Amino acid sequence: MSAPDSPKRQTANAPRKPQVGASTHKVSLKDQLNGWAQQHQLVAVETLMRLLTKPLGSIMTWLVIAISLTLPGAMWMTLDNLSQLSNRFQASGSMSVYLKPAVQDTQAQQLLSRIESMDGVADVRFISADDALAEFRASSGLGEALDLLPENPLPGVIVVEPELALPQQDVIALADSLRSEPRVDSVELDTAWLDRLHALLALSERIVWVMGALLALGILLVVGNTIRLSIAARVDEIRVTKLVGATNAWVRRPFLYTGLWFGMVGGLVSWILLAIGWALVSGPVEDLAALYGSEYRLLPLSAGAALVLLLGAMLLGWLGAWWSVVRHLHRIEP
Repeated sequence: MSAPDSPKRQTANAPRKPQVGASTHKVSLKDQLNGWAQQHQLVAVETLMRLLTKPLGSIMTWLVIAISLTLPGAMWMTLDNLSQLSNRFQASGSMSVYLKPAVQDTQAQQLLSRIESMDGVADVRFISADDALAEFRASSGLGEALDLLPENPLPGVIVVEPELALPQQDVIALADSLRSEPRVDSVELDTAWLDRLHALLALSERIVWVMGALLALGILLVVGNTIRLSIAARVDEIRVTKLVGATNAWVRRPFLYTGLWFGMVGGLVSWILLAIGWALVSGPVEDLAALYGSEYRLLPLSAGAALVLLLGAMLLGWLGAWWSVVRHLHRIEP
């Protein structure tokens, strides 16, 4: 009779239970996203605290970025207000519709009502032949010579003021349609002012874009140089971090958030400077407009433009940091 198996043999022959440990634990996608978000939140707060520990250098960088953004922002706000102001000078684009001598005032009023109902017409007014002669007599000083004329040589005139927002080709089309009226003798339209106005606005807009591009390049260089100095001051820390297994993405993350903070705070300061400038200038502008009998109001930077300014500043700060990190981080190896 064989002896019973020893405890060692029984243990060896016993079925093995599956091991449960860290190597077999699966992390869910939700946990991965939460961990990723917590890491970025921690890095963002740490980089902001690091900037606040050196307030003088950070404030100087923020002011440089803010001033660089304020200049094109102020020009853009001025251009918007000039466009608004130009809408109030519709009389400069009026066209004179000269009626035939045989047209009576009642017929002229009927034509005036028809023109007033047309699209793109802002205002119309009728100047009768008698009113035109009286106005010419008062302005020319030829009253005695005019009395010698057998009849009034001046025709009735309908002054049509098109909307300034109306495209130039539509204004010309409106003048052509008025020329086709049987009671109209001729139509005079001065389109030179339209050409000058559109050319001036296009030139101003181009200047804003060019200056904005140059100042954006300046922001990239300022942020990039600041990040370069920060990398140089933390060379030993970066080497130690890489020695313990940190990846380049992990190392460059604080510097990217630093550039993001530079852009965000600089954009906010720029918006504050633009708001202060608008508050200082709007009062005198309204007083000047009141002297000319106008109710013109200076418009501040719109909410959409302010959001674009802030997002653009953040993007420029991030790009400047990325450019500097890509250039200098790969040179630092343990």
